[in-house]
Amino acid sequence: MNHSQRVGSDNRVLSKGQIEKINTYTLDLLERVGVWIQCQEALDIVGRAGCDVRDPKRVKIPRRLVYEAIEAAPKEILVYNRKGELAMSLKTDTCYYGTGSDCPTHIDFESGKRRTTVKKDVEELTRFCDALPHIDFAMSFGIATDAPPGGNFVHQYEAMLLNTTKPVIVTGHGRRDMQAMVEMAAVAVGGHEVLRDHPPLILYSEPLSPLIHTEMGLVKGFVCADHGIPFIYIGSPMMGGSGPATLAGILTQANAESLSGLVIFQKRNPGAKFIFGGDVTCMDMKHSIFAYGAPELNVLNAALADLAHYYGLPFFCIAGSTDSKTLDAQAGAEYALSIYLATLNGCNIIHDCGYLEQGLTSSFESVLFADEMIDMVKYMLRPFEVDDTTVPMEVFERVGPGGSFLTEMHTVKHFRKSFWFPRFMDRTRTGTADSARDQGMWARLHARAVEIRATLKIPPLPDPVTDKIKKLVQIHVPDVR
Repeated sequence: MNHSQRVGSDNRVLSKGQIEKINTYTLDLLERVGVWIQCQEALDIVGRAGCDVRDPKRVKIPRRLVYEAIEAAPKEILVYNRKGELAMSLKTDTCYYGTGSDCPTHIDFESGKRRTTVKKDVEELTRFCDALPHIDFAMSFGIATDAPPGGNFVHQYEAMLLNTTKPVIVTGHGRRDMQAMVEMAAVAVGGHEVLRDHPPLILYSEPLSPLIHTEMGLVKGFVCADHGIPFIYIGSPMMGGSGPATLAGILTQANAESLSGLVIFQKRNPGAKFIFGGDVTCMDMKHSIFAYGAPELNVLNAALADLAHYYGLPFFCIAGSTDSKTLDAQAGAEYALSIYLATLNGCNIIHDCGYLEQGLTSSFESVLFADEMIDMVKYMLRPFEVDDTTVPMEVFERVGPGGSFLTEMHTVKHFRKSFWFPRFMDRTRTGTADSARDQGMWARLHARAVEIRATLKIPPLPDPVTDKIKKLVQIHVPDVR
């Protein structure tokens, strides 16, 4: 399946004039209010570039530096799998889908009960995602709570690196975490030069909203920039909490947080593989949550996508998530709408597919359901073919008014590639469904998950390579700054 969905789509929530206004407000915010930079190395970089750094809590960034950074940033980023094959081309209107990270709880596959997530869950969920046809990359989907203190991110990367050939998106505590993961990736692919040319991993990092660039958030990106590793750097402000309670206001803030990071990274390493975006939603004022299923999130995803297209930058967003604690009607609506809109708007990296309960919970069944939704959305947005084959005039002549197309060879030839065949949606009539399908969606998903788990086959890395990776994990000294 071609991952380009509706190239050049006119589905934009912002007009050209509104995009330019948000851009102007963003530049004004960076020049007038500024950002707090808590990293001396970054302060030195922007100071030399021409920023006013007299007050680190109000570093003023001239708009010319923003435009220079946008110009310096790559407009296409290539990401490879563990085998060195091109897996993702991040550019305008290409869409890729994957899980999220850091769920503290997991719905146990055997008991169906919630429990704390451990490293083995990360391993098993990663292996499971490797088998899903519409999950393009893996994130940990859980926290390795049984790892040594401060070492969970490196242990999570080991669990992913050894259990999928797909690209992996990681995060970490600081510089040492990222350096350890770069070394692990280099061992897996055959050296640092191969890693630079064919990176199989991406870093996820972020500023602290509102408008703070932490040392921990920046130095991880510096390591990636030095080694040619793509990295995501986006804000996650909440409307009414860590950002204004208006769509345009929080959009401006999220844009400023990501673009000011872009300036820092491009001034340090021109051409650094920077991925723009934002995880932006509202703070539910009744329940005080970061609302993953909210329509505000979907609208802001689309608006940020408009800005990404305007700047020509690769883009990262949320979709396929729900605030529901189970796979119910709410989850179905929130998964489907968010995946559809993120794809329609040309978001490049669509993560958190399969999240339950505001990103607190993972399960095998939920990511399998997300895989089905992605498949459906891909069908809905695939290019429409109009030609003599798809409009068969000779068949119309032969069948004629009142005839049947059921036995025509044209039907036999085309229905399999023209129709979408659900794996888990129930189309049976009352009284005809088998007992498994009568039990509901979760039962169907669970039954299929049992089959997938029983047949998983991940090509292993050579034993000496695996041993080196495990040794790097064992000697890693966490940096929890």
